[in-house]
Amino acid sequence: MRRFRHVALAGAVVVAGTAALLGNRSTTPAEVRGAPLEAGRPDRTDPAGRGAPGVAAAAAPAVALADLIDLDRRALSADGTRYEAPLKDGRRAVLTLDPALQALAEKLLSEARAPRGAIVAMAPDGRILAIAGRRSEPSEGRGKAGAAAAPASFDWRLATDAWAPAASVFKLVTASALVAAGVDPGDKVCFHGGLRSVLESNLRDDKRDSRCESLVYGVAHSNNAILGKLAFQKLAPAELTRFAHDLGVSERLPGAELRGAAGAIEIPAVRDLSFAQAAAGFSGSQLSAVGGAMLAATFADDGEQPVPWLVSSIDGVAVTAPARRRAVTSEIARAVARMMQATCEFGSAARSFGRRQAIRVAGKTGTLTRTAPFYMEHSWFVGYAPAEQPQIIVSVVLGNPENWHLRGHEAARRLIDRALDSASRREKDRTLKTASTRRAGW
Repeated sequence: MRRFRHVALAGAVVVAGTAALLGNRSTTPAEVRGAPLEAGRPDRTDPAGRGAPGVAAAAAPAVALADLIDLDRRALSADGTRYEAPLKDGRRAVLTLDPALQALAEKLLSEARAPRGAIVAMAPDGRILAIAGRRSEPSEGRGKAGAAAAPASFDWRLATDAWAPAASVFKLVTASALVAAGVDPGDKVCFHGGLRSVLESNLRDDKRDSRCESLVYGVAHSNNAILGKLAFQKLAPAELTRFAHDLGVSERLPGAELRGAAGAIEIPAVRDLSFAQAAAGFSGSQLSAVGGAMLAATFADDGEQPVPWLVSSIDGVAVTAPARRRAVTSEIARAVARMMQATCEFGSAARSFGRRQAIRVAGKTGTLTRTAPFYMEHSWFVGYAPAEQPQIIVSVVLGNPENWHLRGHEAARRLIDRALDSASRREKDRTLKTASTRRAGW
């Protein structure tokens, strides 16, 4: 496993009007100290992760932590460095949310003015540092330029619900399956078109195939013809479906603290044009912002996927991170991670993260338009930074109107800059403090 230098990302004051988080849908029960535990499952507050034999109560069902948190009443601590929230059984939880990143996430959603939008920032170990959603209902004109809109409201559920198509972010799943099937990321495939569609003529060698590029290029530039052709020629529908399950993008959210879905899939069972279009991200897949963060985190950690968590401690007792799970092999994860780096260096996100930037970022963009329930051009970015030693995972999805104000990768860039700048300043402060202590003779 790649070793991370986990950095606690902290900040100052969050803006007014912050949305309530948590407390809706999930399927995995959580065990918390002071509540009945499900037999055979570990207590997350046990630092050794051994569980608590004999604690399981036959007379009472297990209690999910998400059902105990009352985040409608969450508030900043007196010093403004953390969020606290009451539990419904009278105890008090300290949350993992970073006040500065949470404030920035909400500010970015306000600037975007998208009818639907969600942002998640996460540490590599799964700690949720920011989780925000915002919705507004376009009135006449259905989101077009000049149309009036109802007042916007923050709604965190937009970060845990799979309301947006996965779009080209799903190419990360397809690329993983292709590498596993023996496709060398550097081998060239000849194609034509593919900028905005996958056509029947793209699936087989064609006299119009005037250009040859690699799978790395296809992912970096979101070329649909390359991904569609390779999937059609190299993958069985069952294999692509299996990788979607392995990477968690078709599952409900794991863990105990978030209710919702990482995503949902409906891959065609027959290898035809519709299958190739699904492999390229045009149809058959949805993703939540939390699901996008989990997917990016998997490639940041050599194929191991963290469980997102939101509670740092309960009544002063630390809550340890849930165990990661192996989603794909380290070889597959590293190959796809290189494609994500190419996306930011010279591909579809180069405008925000190009080679001239001091910090290398790995990520994937996605864009897909839907007209129901009203016009939205879904703009995605999922990724992590620094690419060599990840400290921050970001996932942004904006359901933009035609007169959009912000793209997903632009919002992600600002989150990454803030997170890494804060981490750098804290590291500098620690270094200065250590040097001062040594000079004092301690």
